Amino acid sequence: MRYNQPSINPSDGFIEAFKAMVLGTFIGSIFCVLFLCLFAFIFVTVKTIPQSMIQGLALFCAAIGAFVSGYVTIRIYRSKGLIYGTSSGILLFLIITIVGFIISRDKFSYITLLKFAIMALSGAIGGVLGVNRRYK
Repeated sequence: MRYNQPSINPSDGFIEAFKAMVLGTFIGSIFCVLFLCLFAFIFVTVKTIPQSMIQGLALFCAAIGAFVSGYVTIRIYRSKGLIYGTSSGILLFLIITIVGFIISRDKFSYITLLKFAIMALSGAIGGVLGVNRRYK
């Protein structure tokens, strides 16, 4: 006798997770842009900002964006926080890096590697915190 078991397609879970990653990355990029605009406004009003501080604040904005990206992704997908949080942080890194290379024609440097590590770690932290938060 055959039982009617529902067919489970493993790619369906990945497609749902990918949709969550894209939405989380989009929201994370919005947060990144908002923080960049906030710091640009502060730079314009203060007028005396050290040049070395700009790179650090840009890294901070990218880390905030990756954290929000991982957090939102996992709040939507609700499982595998470390994997998909890191993946959404890396996806945001790729978008930022590709746009940066197109606009400024910079070369790949140690700052790019540092940004990769920081954004992947921030996305992972956001994912872990998002999956461990209680759902209502």
